[in-house]
Amino acid sequence: MGSARGFAIAAIVLIAVNVAFRAIASKCTGAACDAYIPVSALIPLLIFLAVAVAAGLATAGAGRPSPWFPLLLALAAVSVAGPIAALLIFRDSPDAFVATGTGLELVIAVIVLGYTFLGKQRQAQH
Repeated sequence: MGSARGFAIAAIVLIAVNVAFRAIASKCTGAACDAYIPVSALIPLLIFLAVAVAAGLATAGAGRPSPWFPLLLALAAVSVAGPIAALLIFRDSPDAFVATGTGLELVIAVIVLGYTFLGKQRQAQH
């Protein structure tokens, strides 16, 4: 449970860092902007991995009898397939892809984080 929480928090922090980084990079001009290219590719990849791992760990931690299991299983699938589908749909519109992918990953990370606080409490009550 703690690992899923850690990955979900890491994903949320990385999303905030990515938004700030994109704002800073958008104001950059000239050759100095080349330094932003590797980081601008690495941060979204780390977000993708953190959300996928968080959703996978939460799903594994929920177990089949849990009412959270189907939701978390669907989120785990969407956390992997969603950004890939968004990339295919918005391949000619990078801003739309980034906004869609970031929003999707943020929603999944927040739901997984919510599960880590609420899910086990509800299971213990039943």
